[in-house]
Amino acid sequence: MKPTSPSGYARILSLLALIGVSCLGSVQAAPPPGAFGVWDRGSSFDPKDYPFLKGLAFNQKWADLEKKPGVYDWSALDDAMDAAAKRGQYIYLSLGVGPDAPDWIYGQGVPRVLCKDQKVDSWPVYPFYPSKEYKALLERLVAAFGKRIRSYSPEKQARIAFIQVKTGCTGDECAYKGDAIEKKYDLQTKSSAWREFRLWQFGLFTKTFQGVPNQPRIALMFNNVTSDDDESGGKGYDEEWKWVTDNVTGGIAIKLAGSARGHHLSGERTMIEAWQHRLIASEAAPLFARSEMDQTWQRAMFAKNLPMSFYWGALTGLQNGQSVWDITSGALESCKEMGFDYSFYFFNRYAGQIDPRTATGAFCALHKGLDAADTKAYPEAKFGKASHKNTERMEKIVAPYAKYGAAVDDKNGLTLGQVRQRDTQTGLNDVGWDIWPDNYGRFLYQIDADATSIPLWRVGGPITNKSPIYSRFARGFEHATGKNALYFKLHDGFSQGSAAKVMTVTVVWYDAKAGSTWKLDYDAGKSSMKTALTVTGKGDKQWHHETVTVTDAVLRQGGAKGSDFALVNTDAQDDIFSLIEVHRGKLEKPAMLPPTDFKVFDKAPKPPKADKPDKGETAKERKKDKK
Repeated sequence: MKPTSPSGYARILSLLALIGVSCLGSVQAAPPPGAFGVWDRGSSFDPKDYPFLKGLAFNQKWADLEKKPGVYDWSALDDAMDAAAKRGQYIYLSLGVGPDAPDWIYGQGVPRVLCKDQKVDSWPVYPFYPSKEYKALLERLVAAFGKRIRSYSPEKQARIAFIQVKTGCTGDECAYKGDAIEKKYDLQTKSSAWREFRLWQFGLFTKTFQGVPNQPRIALMFNNVTSDDDESGGKGYDEEWKWVTDNVTGGIAIKLAGSARGHHLSGERTMIEAWQHRLIASEAAPLFARSEMDQTWQRAMFAKNLPMSFYWGALTGLQNGQSVWDITSGALESCKEMGFDYSFYFFNRYAGQIDPRTATGAFCALHKGLDAADTKAYPEAKFGKASHKNTERMEKIVAPYAKYGAAVDDKNGLTLGQVRQRDTQTGLNDVGWDIWPDNYGRFLYQIDADATSIPLWRVGGPITNKSPIYSRFARGFEHATGKNALYFKLHDGFSQGSAAKVMTVTVVWYDAKAGSTWKLDYDAGKSSMKTALTVTGKGDKQWHHETVTVTDAVLRQGGAKGSDFALVNTDAQDDIFSLIEVHRGKLEKPAMLPPTDFKVFDKAPKPPKADKPDKGETAKERKKDKK
């Protein structure tokens, strides 16, 4: 585990205590797991053509909805609700307020706020949020919004997965995209005045969508309500979180900023450790989580190999416990011909598997990240002071693993926060700051990974735009050092009871050497493990999928080292593996495989945004990354 500062540790304890207390006090509602998966960030893609789409989004500016005071145009909302019902999809709703308010509000007493160092040209003016005039008009809008939603049939309302509560500039939850020229209008993101306004608006939405008698409660999604990690530098939003967990009893969603937008991004370990255990296999978790794919997919690092980047991004999102993955229209348009739609199907396969007792599948994707923030794994006495700016330490950490393929392609990227990484990093790094160190998975865990196998990177050589998705990371045997087996166990809740069970197992492996042999063993409730599959390599240097169904699996961790499954070396050669999946019962149809032939980017990646911040990036982070 990465060492945590005293202040950070206190914040984590406070956060977990708040979650625990709130869960004991109420039973929370949330969208059904069937709603979890890949969503259209807009509403223009038909699931007949994009069958992986679970839902669509409705976002409308206040200015477009109420062009005249008190006169509302609900046609766009009605059309979106009709589309969701007709397609059998879920939908989430949000209204853009703040700078997206109509101009006429400033003629009704709402103070106009002008900013310097403006970052968004389309927002020349902002309201002063705490003013009684603005709050009255916003309250009227939300009441009308709620009334319209309640006019739909219960069946149609059930299509609403959640409503996003936007209080400021889109979902970024800041009052202004610049600095107020008049100091009396200053509203810093963590100021008491801004907090007071946000909590007032939280209450407004909670009353409207979860407090109406005889009406279904609709889940609400919030941003900037959780404790920040040290990387982001703030005191967090503990007061906001306490308010939400004390008052929102009809389902809570959080936004996992940056989740699934790549892998080996700074801060991903802190995010995973803070949220994964609260979102997955939790007896009292009222939470679900959303993130979106923005234009990151067109930046240099991501575009290096789109199918690979989307796949490992999806795995990072699943490890976070991410429930909903919104995909931008450009990515949806390109996903089939460029071969990365496979990652969307994979994400869907596991996003809704949140309860091991009812989950239909489990997986373990083999991976090792070299986390330079981890002083236990990489002591400062040996590798140097643990600092995000200490690239010498990072290069010392990666050096022993170079023989296994680990490398640093972009030294500059090692020192960046995740926003700048996504924007400017050009190559792949196998060491980083606060990156996820272990395998990715859901309900299937490797036992003593480093003691029984070796980590591998860039299998088959340098990563190109046509490299298979599995080549990024893997694990394998090293016969010379006695590492001849990979052991796995299922979550205790996944395989209950000692009765025989039907299970289908798929193993993805790299055929490096002709004549090399290995086998898959499993726990059949006997004194020794039973062999399900034996494989002999042809040496074609390709990735292969081996699938086998067993009918007598007990899987109560009765195998070697307390395992349920084992990949065992049966000769003196070394074999390489990337993924193991376990499916309850027999497969109803052949498993979908990643494409081997796809179109690559035929244009240069989008250039960095230079000095303009990305959404959610603070001035402090931007300044820090430029040092």
